[in-house]
Amino acid sequence: MSFFSLKSTIAKFVYTNCAALAGAGLALYAVDKGYLRTSSLFGKKPSSTISADSVDERAVPNSKIESEIASLKLVKDLRADTSNWRELPITFGIDESSTQQSFMHTTFNQPDHLLAVPKMFVNSDKKQVVFVFYIGKKLCGHPGIMHGGVQAMLYDEAMARPALLNLPRNTGFTAYLNIQYKKPAVVDQLLIMRTDLADLSGRKALVKASIENVDGVVLSTAESLFVSPSNPSILKDNSDTLGTL
Repeated sequence: MSFFSLKSTIAKFVYTNCAALAGAGLALYAVDKGYLRTSSLFGKKPSSTISADSVDERAVPNSKIESEIASLKLVKDLRADTSNWRELPITFGIDESSTQQSFMHTTFNQPDHLLAVPKMFVNSDKKQVVFVFYIGKKLCGHPGIMHGGVQAMLYDEAMARPALLNLPRNTGFTAYLNIQYKKPAVVDQLLIMRTDLADLSGRKALVKASIENVDGVVLSTAESLFVSPSNPSILKDNSDTLGTL
């Protein structure tokens, strides 16, 4: 190959790649600015907004799972002890708009994810909250084992309940979440989470929790700190819903 032929080949290569990069850059800019939908790039129609009703319907379990949950001694005891425990919907205190945007209440509520609408029981002092989850087979990290990140998400969501029920304005952020994984949590089973408000000091709430199987074997434990912001304009005041419990 002559020098001029090699030079021409290199020039074509450079120009072609520059053009491709420029085109990709323009496409990404258009998507970022909202001028172009990613669905139009791949021939897919944008999905419609999920209503609160459809969120619940997607997680409705079959009668076998409902029966399994209802037959748990823990669930029977909590439902019977109405003077100390109250069963509430998992969406209690969350408005419809927030529910539609919630990772917990949309993405997780699909077939083979959370196979049942989680059960939530709140103690009369609002410091203890117990949850029952049915973990589906598509929430794995290692095959057949629940992903540690899924546990973290469930902890963060659940541990916020005793915190927000007691913090000023019934609102707050997660400051930290520490988890100790003790045993593998296999999927396709019921899991129980116990949360407890360990300390409340001003705008800070310290919550401790654990996840166990129906045999009482503790699979992991967690500690989390929630903080209610000093600036009231940062987060919505939930005292008109959570504060009424």
